[in-house]
Amino acid sequence: MGFGGIGFSEILIILVVALLVVGPGRTISLAKTAGKMMGEVRRAMNDLTNTIEEEDRQSRPSDRADGPPNDRG
Repeated sequence: MGFGGIGFSEILIILVVALLVVGPGRTISLAKTAGKMMGEVRRAMNDLTNTIEEEDRQSRPSDRADGPPNDRG
């Protein structure tokens, strides 16, 4: 299994089609741009995940030594 559910053979087919459509020089440029974009998307997703996990941790009640409040008076 490759990146994002795309296998090696699918990536190879995409690259061959891109090579035929836009030419070798432009294909390399497009591949670099696509790689940079995927890296930025991955970083943004990681940042979002970390932010959500941090907010979740902060919203949970802390584990205190005195325990939960007692409703019995």
